[in-house]
Amino acid sequence: MEKTILGQNFRFGYYDVPPAERMDAIRHARFDAVMFWWGGEYEETDGSRYALFDLAQKNGLLCRTVHYPSTHADWLWHDDLNGASYEEQFRRALADCGERGIRNLVVHTTRKFITPPPNEIGAARFRRLADAAEQAGVTVALENTRFLEYNRYLLARVKSDAVGFCFDCGHAHCYTPIEDPLGEFGSRLATTHIHDNDGGSDEHHPMGEGTVNYADVFARLCALGARELNLESYCNETSLCYRNSVPMDEYLQKTHDRLARTAIKHGFELASQV
Repeated sequence: MEKTILGQNFRFGYYDVPPAERMDAIRHARFDAVMFWWGGEYEETDGSRYALFDLAQKNGLLCRTVHYPSTHADWLWHDDLNGASYEEQFRRALADCGERGIRNLVVHTTRKFITPPPNEIGAARFRRLADAAEQAGVTVALENTRFLEYNRYLLARVKSDAVGFCFDCGHAHCYTPIEDPLGEFGSRLATTHIHDNDGGSDEHHPMGEGTVNYADVFARLCALGARELNLESYCNETSLCYRNSVPMDEYLQKTHDRLARTAIKHGFELASQV
């Protein structure tokens, strides 16, 4: 049985610290893996995604999950040059992941409130991308965001083992509290995003700073056999760690230990010693 790994999103804050030092701190906090944004939007503070992947490898960190840019997620549904550009860039990202052995490429199906009606144009485009994902050996993991009908639409029309689900517990808590994305899509679970909020907005706070019911979340994830628990929390201006000027190393160690303790408490067998 494959044991569960603990991952940390590379964009966790402390952007004034050089990328190499941030990566080293993630390793020293005993995370098994690191997640990246697989696009160019944050290169000014983080460097290129390719350099970060190589840096993770050098530090002995796994990279099983990356996030496709959500900046133009709505283009999936457009029958125009933007839609064609989106598909081509997505294909390149799948090829990148396949070449590097990255298992999961997480994607949003809409961009915030920019929500063209789900349509056959998007479904046909996604079928082609699913075929490309199969060839690359990559799972395209649809993330739960504000509007689950888009996930339902694609999953009903694209039958491929290369299409999975990324469960984001923070999004479920603040965007769809009366729906159950984990119950609905959990059989396709590929990876996770773990972070906290107060139920009112998508704050991406560390575990324990909000009102997410982690006892329920982790018990259900364990029952589903989740093999990746990835923190997607930030030390940002709205979080206690930022206001309390918590040093980076301390922040990472505390968030790692909280994640590990919660996982063990709810039945997970972890890949690394805690």
